[in-house]
Amino acid sequence: MSPPPKPNKLLEFDVKESLGWDPMLDDLRVEVGADDGRVTLTGSVPTYAEKLRASDDAWTVAGVRTLDNRLLVGPAGGAVNDLEIAAACSDALDRDRVVPKGSVTPTVKDGHVQLRGQVRSHFQRRAAELVVGHVDGVLGVENLVATSSEPIPSDIADRISNAFRRSAIIDESKIVVTNDGHTVFLTGMVGSHAAMEEALDTAWAAPGVDSVVNNLVIEA
Repeated sequence: MSPPPKPNKLLEFDVKESLGWDPMLDDLRVEVGADDGRVTLTGSVPTYAEKLRASDDAWTVAGVRTLDNRLLVGPAGGAVNDLEIAAACSDALDRDRVVPKGSVTPTVKDGHVQLRGQVRSHFQRRAAELVVGHVDGVLGVENLVATSSEPIPSDIADRISNAFRRSAIIDESKIVVTNDGHTVFLTGMVGSHAAMEEALDTAWAAPGVDSVVNNLVIEA
């Protein structure tokens, strides 16, 4: 039997405490709301990287079932112009060890970065977004980077299910894995956000996968 949901005020307090515990996050302008496990973050933070950290911090709190991050991003000091941001993003991408050099091109308008190009894997695509998200002056990131397709094994769903069985935090008995070509579908229930992220990462790591549809639900 699932435990009762954490009271709203207690959940709001715990999430706020988690945000305040993070030395890399300025949470002074962040407001937390909770309703039956559904948490909403409003207000603002100085950088896009801190917006991402706020989501990660909130998900670490027991009782969070869904998260809606509505935080706005605004620099605490003077604005950085788009040309400077674009140059800094390009430099950061070139220096990153995961993103292939020259594979991703950033363009910037009013502090919002759009990424285009092609990489070999989802992890390289995700790394590009994280890299530019830490550049000063970036207010948001739209990731339009494509991944190159490779042949997908006919038994890919079974391979992913077997990988779930090897995981210490995924209860594979509650997850059904199917695929339609290069797209993998995950359906069922997981015990935590960490288990969901682990399941998604495991599916993305499978050969030939270029899309993962997440139909997983976190148990109350």
